[in-house]
Formats: sequence, C-alpha cells, structure tokens
Amino acid sequence: MPSSVTHSPSLWTIVLAAGASTRLGRPKQFVRFKAKSLLRRSVETAQALTPDQVVVVIGANRQRMRSALHAFGGGVRVVDNARWEQGMSTSLNAGLHALPRRATAALLLPVDQPLLNAFTLGPLIAAWERRPARPAAACYGGRLGVPAILPRRLWTRAKSLRGDVGARDLLRRAGSRVTSVALPAARFDVDTTRDLAALYALQLTI
Repeated sequence: MPSSVTHSPSLWTIVLAAGASTRLGRPKQFVRFKAKSLLRRSVETAQALTPDQVVVVIGANRQRMRSALHAFGGGVRVVDNARWEQGMSTSLNAGLHALPRRATAALLLPVDQPLLNAFTLGPLIAAWERRPARPAAACYGGRLGVPAILPRRLWTRAKSLRGDVGARDLLRRAGSRVTSVALPAARFDVDTTRDLAALYALQLTI
C-alpha cells in the first residue's frame, strides 16, 4: 500500500459490481486489463486501502461473480443485491446496509474505472481524513462523482434514492459541503465498446 495512504479502521470500501453492462454487451466485471479482470483489480485496490473491510455488491451474473470472489476468502463480504435491475440506488443501499456499526464512512468504488488504484486514490483518502465529517468526492469532467467517500450521516439519505441514481445525487444535495478532489484517473470508465477499444489501446502504451 502506498505510504501516502493511511488506513483508517472506521473506513470501509463498497465495491459496486452488480450491473449487467447492457451498453457494453458483456459483463464489464470480467474485462481484462493488464492480465487481471476489472473486478479483481477493484477488489485488490479496496483491500489495499481498507484491509479486510471490503463489501462487494453483486447482482447480475451472480454465480460467476461469487466464483471469482471466492479467491479473496473471508477478507471480502459479498452482498447479493436481488433488486439490482431496479437501478444503482438499490446497490448503494445494499452495500451501506451491510456495513458494521463501527464503520463511520464508506468509500464507493466502481469496477469500471480501470485507472484507479491505491496510489491514484491516495489524494481522495487524504482529503477525507482531513475533514472526516464531510463527504469527499472525485472531480472530473467538471462534475463530482465516484469514487467518493460518504460519512455515516449521509447514509440515511441514500434510502430515499430510487431507480438508476446513486452517489452523484447525494453529492449534489450536499452542495458546497463536499470536499472536491481532482482525480483525472477516474474520468476513464468502461461503458461501451468504444471505451473497451480505448482500454485495449491504452494497455499497449503503459
């Protein structure tokens, strides 16, 4: 784990991996980048940041997902979101509901941002540690979004979310009280076949 990241015993990571990747036409969780699936890369990043304090929310392709996550053993809690088809809000709530009482904040980590790792996420963690009562969020493309860290006081608001909305809506409601962190690595995600082609091209250059 990079020295710039200080592990907080109250911070847990929720890896959001329940979607069916309909725009991509194949499960993005199993797209490979630099010899590892995006799912594995995300979980390994989560484990580096919050060792043994990781929840992975699954939904579509659940049997294949469980098989892939078996390699992490008891260090990862797998949560099956039976309502994943109803949108991102259900996965967010499933993940938050699975956190223990000792957790005071949750790092929301998607599986489709392959340039994120423990090093690139270091500034986000550090910004939250300076103001742990406030949410901290990545800023890219002129907007706030995931990855983001939500303090417990915002979790009840998540229960009011419906449909295909998630953390970005909570961050918008929080307004100026969000600690914004420039995180250009978060701007690249894998949603479409064009994104996938760009990922494969990028793999050849780094």
